[in-house]
Amino acid sequence: MTTDSTGNGVAGRRPSWPAQFDVPASPSGAVVAVDIDDAGLWAGRVVRGEVVRDELEPRIRPAVLDVRTATYLRETGAVTVDSGEAFAELVRVVGGARVELARRETVLTMGEEHLRLVAVSLADLIEATVPEANRAHGMVIEMAGRDPVDAVLLGPGHDAWPGLWEALTERSFSVLLQGDPFPAVFGGDEGPTEMFAEVAPPQPVRAWGDVGDPAAFGLDRFGNALADPASEVAGGDAVPAGGLSGDDEDVDVRPGVRGRVLAVAALVMLAVGGGGVALAMNVKETSSPGVVASTAPTTGETSRTPQRGPEPEHVNGSVDPAALRDARVPVSKYTSPTPTSTKTKATRSAEPPLGPQPKRPPRHTRRTIPNPIPGLPPIVIG
Repeated sequence: MTTDSTGNGVAGRRPSWPAQFDVPASPSGAVVAVDIDDAGLWAGRVVRGEVVRDELEPRIRPAVLDVRTATYLRETGAVTVDSGEAFAELVRVVGGARVELARRETVLTMGEEHLRLVAVSLADLIEATVPEANRAHGMVIEMAGRDPVDAVLLGPGHDAWPGLWEALTERSFSVLLQGDPFPAVFGGDEGPTEMFAEVAPPQPVRAWGDVGDPAAFGLDRFGNALADPASEVAGGDAVPAGGLSGDDEDVDVRPGVRGRVLAVAALVMLAVGGGGVALAMNVKETSSPGVVASTAPTTGETSRTPQRGPEPEHVNGSVDPAALRDARVPVSKYTSPTPTSTKTKATRSAEPPLGPQPKRPPRHTRRTIPNPIPGLPPIVIG
């Protein structure tokens, strides 16, 4: 084996096991093979089942993984090591547990002389070998070059590093074992993709695009009811035949909502304030609208009749006159009842109750005889 300028081994290996994977003939990205043995961590670029370029990292071997894991257990306090001999024994115990971790999650093993029971888990080995996993990630990127990594193929020696599959998967690689299908989301999918297909332009959003003109339904473009010209001019000034003049064109001939809102506000003020205010809003829906308001003083007594103004002319679509008359009715003032005096209460309590009186039960008298024993109470006999 020779080495390059970085000290990495250029083994020039040409293993045959990458050809046993189901790899497409022309993948869109790079396919990298990774394996580990006592010589070190090996990675190679695979093209059509053959390794065209490879690299070896001799500093990452199974024995190095044992030392890393033993150091991790000692630093975390999972195992107490007080001497060099005890640490060397821990390295040997971890080496035996590493082989078993390829088939299970946790291994509980026995020490030889300085250690007793030692528990080693797969999570401990993964945490302890983070630097080696980062180097493996870098080797995969170096083998791929500028191409994206479609898949990473693990060789038959990957069992010597439990957690290698998890470490590379955590770093966003699609790691395959022998017999796993090639991921269809990468270069092996030769079907057309619709990710960049042309998207149809959005349809225009129109409120009345499908039903026609809203005026045909008696509505304006906002969905409000349009004014009826015949009902508008029936109780008010007639609209000139020639139309509205320049000054009257600004008048809104539609039945406004403002008059109704003001009338409702007046009723709310009467209900909340409790005074004698009567506000009548009567809006004429003609070319010359007007507002008639009538107020009564709020400081007067409730028995006084409020001043009434002229009855407003009722126009279709305005406030009902009956509701206005009810609003002008003065609000009755609540008078609390006068408290009764204590003398009256006493007089009433002294009066005999009406009706026959119930018979009182006869009083029972006790019969006693003197007690012959001096100092004791008499004896009750009945």
